[in-house]
Amino acid sequence: MIPVVLDFETFFSKEFTLKKLSTENYIRDPRFEAHGAAIKFPNQPARWFDEPDLRALLKKIPWKEVFLVCHHSAFDGLILSHHYSVVPGMYGCTLSMGRLLLGNHISVSLDSVRSHFNMPVKSTPYGLFQGRYWRELSPDVRNQVARGAEDEVESIHAIFQKMAPQLPAEEFLVIDEVVRMFTQPVLRADTDMLARLWESEAGKKERLLSQLNVTEADLQSAAKFQDLLEAEGVEIAYKNGKNNPIPAFAKQDDFMRDLLEHCNERVRALAEARLGVKSTLLQTRAETLGWTAARGPLPVYLRYAGAGTLRPSGGDQCNWLNFKRGSDIRRAIMAPEGYLLCPIDSSQIEFRVAMWLAGQDDVLDQLRRGEDPYVDIASQFYGVRVYKPAKDDPQRLLMEQMRGAGKQAKLMCQYGAGAGQFQKTAKAGLYGPPIDMPIADAERFVDLYRRMHPKVVEFWRSANRIISRLAGGPPCEWSIFQVKNGRLYLPSGQMMIYDTLEYHRPEPDEPCKPHEADGYWRMRTRYGWKKMWGSKLLQNCCEAVSRVIVTQAMIRVKRMGIRTLNHPYDELLLLIPKDGREAETAERCRQEMCIGPSWLPGLPLDAEMHLNERYAK
Repeated sequence: MIPVVLDFETFFSKEFTLKKLSTENYIRDPRFEAHGAAIKFPNQPARWFDEPDLRALLKKIPWKEVFLVCHHSAFDGLILSHHYSVVPGMYGCTLSMGRLLLGNHISVSLDSVRSHFNMPVKSTPYGLFQGRYWRELSPDVRNQVARGAEDEVESIHAIFQKMAPQLPAEEFLVIDEVVRMFTQPVLRADTDMLARLWESEAGKKERLLSQLNVTEADLQSAAKFQDLLEAEGVEIAYKNGKNNPIPAFAKQDDFMRDLLEHCNERVRALAEARLGVKSTLLQTRAETLGWTAARGPLPVYLRYAGAGTLRPSGGDQCNWLNFKRGSDIRRAIMAPEGYLLCPIDSSQIEFRVAMWLAGQDDVLDQLRRGEDPYVDIASQFYGVRVYKPAKDDPQRLLMEQMRGAGKQAKLMCQYGAGAGQFQKTAKAGLYGPPIDMPIADAERFVDLYRRMHPKVVEFWRSANRIISRLAGGPPCEWSIFQVKNGRLYLPSGQMMIYDTLEYHRPEPDEPCKPHEADGYWRMRTRYGWKKMWGSKLLQNCCEAVSRVIVTQAMIRVKRMGIRTLNHPYDELLLLIPKDGREAETAERCRQEMCIGPSWLPGLPLDAEMHLNERYAK
């Protein structure tokens, strides 16, 4: 393919800016204007083209043969597709590459990445053309804009050359598909349904808060608010206080902003209440999707490798990763004419990966036989045969409670949940009908899990030892991973970065748990400081491995000619053409989701799918 590097310069003002508008809104707004773009072709220096010349040039380029590299390809790519009907053969993105290769604890803006590679700061004179269209700029300012854009393109080219050899080959394809979700939008929205959803949410917030059974004092006390979040399984992020680390609970903290979009409805409600947010998440999201649909098809914005465990994260003021399955927000999203939507969800993939990594063979054999993995521990705990009940089963509620407790034990305790967290989560009913469980029963459940899964407990101990090796020491092999230079490498070449690991010894007056009084491992993330321990490292490994399994399936599906429109963690949303073979095509795609990499031999995978004109069952 022909490598081409491109960078747009566009009109912006104090009000019309990406600081106030989403990327999609900014680019589709009537006020939008491209001043022009700098472009670098192979073996040529970067050259500036103002808008009329650029428009003529773009028509001459054989775009199907082009590998287009930008620093923020979602931005430049949507400009190209929306305003110029240009779609390249493949997208590259140095911003995305930076997230994976440099880490999420640092900024990966172009200036920051330039600094990382010892390049000078950008010279583009943004202050000279803020609030002014191209026709309003003097020849001197136009020349400065042109030279600055050319310099940016040369730096993007140089950065790409430095990072490309480090990026696993399959990740180029993943980046391309993630960028296309945004730059080639096709999804439609049922705006009437979104309007009804907005109205129905108006009184829901107050009802939910009353159901949470918390007081204003609980919400405003940092310690009590922390307890409420930890009860929902939320890992607290810390920031530097005057003397000691403190929870990142301020309105401007990234951690709190992300809680407002948390997949757990109770967590969102707690964050909204503490911050005094007036609209619920669903109201905001319904409004955003409705206005977006008025401007055109719905672009899906994902931050490639936005999480430290390789998973994507949401962005552009609409987090497509947290559209709850079965929700009205999903049902309001529709396929384009002539197509069906096919969400395919990997069944219990993290649980399966955890059992494989730990070598818990008895559980793996259960999964291979297609048995329900949650009922054995529930049956042993309650002393009766627990099963998944039918809808008309007279014991349905009881069985759902007991099976839910077993599910909670298998999915929470594999990552080291303690009795207190187990008790609070059971009461919240996150895995089944709520259970008001005495702390003694929660302790028994946790102990029972650890007795039934000795290999998992052994893996935690091994992971605890590896944390210190990640923080410093010679390379070593651990499980399927390679530990080297503060990074944990997967066999396929992707890595998780632990550059900021440190052993922290608390000050005498620093609040901490009793077992942490002598010290604990922690690492700096974009949210602040987060603690690290063995079972947490297992969780990181499971998330990273699961992400690679799912994106490898996405690549294979793409080679079948099927687009992925969204990638919410362990699910792919596929676009299936209506050609009389829809069910057959969807089943082939589902089977691809059940194939593991060669370096996980014998891993039993499964997936379920649905075909519909809406994003729903």
